[in-house]
Amino acid sequence: MRVPEPLSTAFGKEFQERISRFAVGVGLMDSAADIESKRFLTRSVIPHVGRLSDLFNRRSEEILEEIKAKGKRDPKTKAKAAAKQAEGLDKYWKETSNPANTRLAYFLYFMPPNLYRIASIWSELARLGFRWQAKGNLKAIELGAGPATGACGIATGERFAPVGLPKSGDWALIEQDKATLDLGAKWAAEWFSAHPEQAGDWGTRTFHRTIDFTQGLLPPGAPRFNLWLMSFFLNESRLPPAKLARALVDAWERHLDEEGVVILCEPALKQQSRRLLELRRELIKLHDEGKAPWLQILLPCLGHQACGALAAPEDWCHEEVSWWRPPYFRTIDDMAGLDRRTLPFSYLVITRSKRSRAEILPAIAQRTTERLVSPAHKEGRDLEFFICGQEGKRRARIRPEDKDHPTADLNRGDVLLDADIRGDVHSSRIQSVKKIG
Repeated sequence: MRVPEPLSTAFGKEFQERISRFAVGVGLMDSAADIESKRFLTRSVIPHVGRLSDLFNRRSEEILEEIKAKGKRDPKTKAKAAAKQAEGLDKYWKETSNPANTRLAYFLYFMPPNLYRIASIWSELARLGFRWQAKGNLKAIELGAGPATGACGIATGERFAPVGLPKSGDWALIEQDKATLDLGAKWAAEWFSAHPEQAGDWGTRTFHRTIDFTQGLLPPGAPRFNLWLMSFFLNESRLPPAKLARALVDAWERHLDEEGVVILCEPALKQQSRRLLELRRELIKLHDEGKAPWLQILLPCLGHQACGALAAPEDWCHEEVSWWRPPYFRTIDDMAGLDRRTLPFSYLVITRSKRSRAEILPAIAQRTTERLVSPAHKEGRDLEFFICGQEGKRRARIRPEDKDHPTADLNRGDVLLDADIRGDVHSSRIQSVKKIG
């Protein structure tokens, strides 16, 4: 994934000033200067950043490992562990004596990277030539919206990597925490107004409710949407991938317009990432069985081939993007002993379309494609990395012609076109290739 440089540098001083003014305006901080005060950050932000970081990362991974290790032998353990995970993620706003500061810590530290992740996914669609085809105004929905992170990420992505989104439209924001939902509606209004050329006429409608996958994601009378977004949301569901895929397809059958787009963004941790890959496999199965013939998975795999990462039990697949952190964000990283210069995540982009992949993503039309699924490192005069394509996942090497040649700057997420590959899955050499910049 190659993020446009203006997007990667868009979160500097101006962003800091905007988010600090907003936080003061909604009562999360007393003064805009607080965001630069180490004393304030130490007392009101850092403890909650550490706790939330632990909850989102280590605790979730440990719980899923518990399910994996004991679930087959003890169904009660599996159910208990799944309930523990859902409860932890469901109540994190309330698991503190100071929910306002917990919400502030989330808004300052976790919201901006998640916004950037969604914008980066949008920029990848644009890079591959995707153009918006759905008719009428934007009709978008974000499930588990939090502080409207995804909606604001789409507005940002459209600013720096436009695909032709309508200038007018509405977002339906669905969130189970009322205070966070209200915060999200206000932040979305602020953020949309900051991007008038892309989102100045976008509005929001808020829905305070908990989603139960077993009861249908939306009421039967809910409208249809042409943009459907779920960010760090599916990992809260206890359904196995096959049932989750069926629930999603049922919802999209009823509530996703022709040429509508779905974006799923999930953690890059091994268990959550593999679960998303298993969901992809189940969605493709429904497509191949004729139960969702309209479904096309576009990214990151550029096709419906079998997943190379799922072939090995301990393997998984994720993307990683770099950004220039806001000044206050770098301070929090230093004080909390964290490092968010690079942002990992797992994702899928799906569309409801009768068009071919070549029509939807013209930059790779009628070409064979391989995507780098690891960083590239030097081995003598060669670069070595893992690629994944129609033939699955394999280790490969290439010898760049010179330091200025495009292949001298390969990295995770890059797409290789019409690669001439010799060898087998254990050791392949790329003789010649073209690369999307």
